[in-house]
Amino acid sequence: MASLLMKNHSTTPVSQDTHSHSIGAALTFIVILLGIGVPVWWNTTTVQRAYLPLEELSNMVTLSENDQRFHILFKTTEDASVLVKKLQNDLSESEELSSYNFSIVPYPLNPKEVNILLSQNSIDAIDVGFEELSENNLLDGLSIVQVPSHYLPSGKVYIGRHNFLYISEETNFKSFCSMLASILSTYNLHENSIANLPISNQYNVLLTFATSNLNMVHPSLVSMFEENFAAFSKKFRHVSDLSISSQVVYIGNGHIGADYSTDNNAFILNEEKVVSLINILEPRLGNQLSSDPTFHWVLYVPHEEQSPMYIFKSSSPITTNSVLSPRWNGGGLQIVNGIEHSFAGLALCQLRNALGVFSLQNIEDSYVSLDYDESGVHAWELYLLTRRRTIQFLNQAMITLKSLSQLLEQIGNIVVSEEIKDLVVTSVKMVDAARRAIQNGNLQQAYRDAKVANVCAEKAFFDPSLLALLYFPEDQKYAIYIPLFLPIGIPVLLSLRSVYMHFLKR
Repeated sequence: MASLLMKNHSTTPVSQDTHSHSIGAALTFIVILLGIGVPVWWNTTTVQRAYLPLEELSNMVTLSENDQRFHILFKTTEDASVLVKKLQNDLSESEELSSYNFSIVPYPLNPKEVNILLSQNSIDAIDVGFEELSENNLLDGLSIVQVPSHYLPSGKVYIGRHNFLYISEETNFKSFCSMLASILSTYNLHENSIANLPISNQYNVLLTFATSNLNMVHPSLVSMFEENFAAFSKKFRHVSDLSISSQVVYIGNGHIGADYSTDNNAFILNEEKVVSLINILEPRLGNQLSSDPTFHWVLYVPHEEQSPMYIFKSSSPITTNSVLSPRWNGGGLQIVNGIEHSFAGLALCQLRNALGVFSLQNIEDSYVSLDYDESGVHAWELYLLTRRRTIQFLNQAMITLKSLSQLLEQIGNIVVSEEIKDLVVTSVKMVDAARRAIQNGNLQQAYRDAKVANVCAEKAFFDPSLLALLYFPEDQKYAIYIPLFLPIGIPVLLSLRSVYMHFLKR
């Protein structure tokens, strides 16, 4: 009996110690799991999201064209302020100009300009002299120059190659309003234009000479195109860079489905059949040249057995002997039967349209525009295009930033790195800087800032790191974490119950 009591007394402390050790082990496990494991898991699985001014991005407001105010200089040898006041009052009453936001600023001619005005004998020569003084700065802005009456027959208005508009005391007010409205209207033409190339900092121009015989591509034809496009590219670089390249494509025996017409003594290719020729050429045009927008223009030299060849629409020939292809970003195909300088002019004209450079429509012959130089584009045309593109770049950047803001608010799994944050912050700063430059009339700075803002916004939005978890649904988290935490969570909950009961008994 005594030995049995001794045995009971000896096991009771051991049982208590074992229970205490199990409680202690449970507490230790719980502390390690909740105090170390959960925080480490939380920190390692939390999506990295650098701070972005999402509210500022979502509140961005796009600009309209009227937010840009045109400051047109009025240059004269007389009292400019008096003439400007009269001219501004007269122009404000014109219905043609009522939708444009512009002001006339007096600016007296400097001695060098006066010397050119008095020493030259024609508007053409005066325009060349003024252009040399401006040092080819295409973004100076428009200037109205009052010249002696004998330079302008019948009081007509002359439009120079640079940024100068020429009037005299005998200039008809209606003609002047019509001319100014025509110029400013090219600023708004993009709304209903057929321009196919999107706005970009870099473009590719690919000239293709298609033939079945090497001897059919005359070297002068190639050089003629390259010279014309090189001059245009040199002047257009103030807006965007153009990369000009050419190639020769050989297409089998050169025979295509053209019908011979005895009445025209030529081969006739219906406009519908040109599609088959385009389909043959398209795989060879180098569409993978680069990621930049590419303008294609194809010159097809028909086989000598099918020459001459003309494109007909219905029963009448197409004057330019060419067709446009929407798939070629506003480019097209032209059939060449001989070496003519008009070929290069047609291709250059279509490139202008594709880039958004629009020509004046002087239906009433109310003004005279000086002939184009070898570049094929006037400075004031590029000036208006630059103003338009400044607004387009800014709006595109703001739309991209707002889309990014909405995307990040809707999908919480997307990682936002410091690099993306820097791009977004830079884009926002450049948008604000461009807005200030527009208000101050500094078009060059506004255009540069707008381009940087758009580039940074595009890089941020299309960054590969943003796309990694773009299509990762929230419910997928449960499929990953439940098998991980459920086997651990049940014993932890039971241990918590045991610990609670242990301290409750005590």
